[in-house]
Amino acid sequence: MRQSLRRKSCSTCARSKRRCSLSLPSCRRCAAKGVECSYPTVTPVPPPFPSASDSIDDALLSLQLPSFISQAETYGTQLDFAEYHPHTANDYTARAEFLAHLMSLQSTALADKGFNVFIHSSQTLASDALRDALAGSALHAVRNPSNARFIDSEITRRASNIVAVLDAASICHDTVDLRMLPSVQALLVYQCMRLFSPGSISQQAQAERDNIILQIWASRLQLSLQRGDDLMEASWEIWVEQEAIRRTLICIELAQGTYTYLRGNWPIGMRCNHDLRFNAQKALWEAKSAAEWRLGCDDFAHPLMPCNMIRLHKDIRDAMPGDLDDLGVLLRAAGEGLADMNTWLRHDKEALQRWGQVGV
Repeated sequence: MRQSLRRKSCSTCARSKRRCSLSLPSCRRCAAKGVECSYPTVTPVPPPFPSASDSIDDALLSLQLPSFISQAETYGTQLDFAEYHPHTANDYTARAEFLAHLMSLQSTALADKGFNVFIHSSQTLASDALRDALAGSALHAVRNPSNARFIDSEITRRASNIVAVLDAASICHDTVDLRMLPSVQALLVYQCMRLFSPGSISQQAQAERDNIILQIWASRLQLSLQRGDDLMEASWEIWVEQEAIRRTLICIELAQGTYTYLRGNWPIGMRCNHDLRFNAQKALWEAKSAAEWRLGCDDFAHPLMPCNMIRLHKDIRDAMPGDLDDLGVLLRAAGEGLADMNTWLRHDKEALQRWGQVGV
């Protein structure tokens, strides 16, 4: 029997028979009251043996990105054994909830800093789509019970406009147009809001339907990636563009894979069939000028941290918390688990102060 995609209300809202916002890691009602928020545990349902119709679906989904929860070779994680061991299932659920929390914060990061883990600071003011996403993120950050109806309506309107633009562009052009990258990034911002911190169930349901647009454009953006092993010799502008594409692709996969898992379903169709790379060095991604970026490249005190998703656990194994930007931290938590994450954070007082005890 197919499991429902709907997350059930948290225990507190269920007991009081109140509508639950279904936000992660805590619903709005529990967060406002400062009480513990816990959702019913759902064990992902492993996919059935493929039939003839399934093979067609797999073919349609074959243009996917590497997923942190799909194959062992991606990050040493594999969900096949989580089905029957409660401790393992709980461990992966804790990781997924932590990832969902970090993905929900990407709109907040954009509002606070003007960039996040997949949008570079130099891109935001250069694009109308990202300017609108910045404004939408600022609105979402001040959402409260009094203005919720207005802000939810505005977020829905902005997301619908972006979807319409991307939908039209996907019909008109057979090849990727890098001018559409900011629109893809803007939609991903709205997805992070609506999937992981939704204003309403209908808003979340629409975000589920809009995931297909992100999948279409993810497959197209892959075609624009430069295959050279080293982009550090390129100009800053080219590096930023290519790094933003790579990070956007990774975050699309993280958002969709995490959401699918937390809905109690197996992330079917996500395959590690692309040699996707990115640079996890915080100093490089957060550089605000070509000169600052070049200084970071030449600074031996900060390792460059080139990462390949297939061997990511090896590439960031020796990294200190101060070396990794939030995407690197997020992926490390996904691959190594939250217990390892807490041990790792103890080596850096500043990082420990920021992150605290993860998953506690």
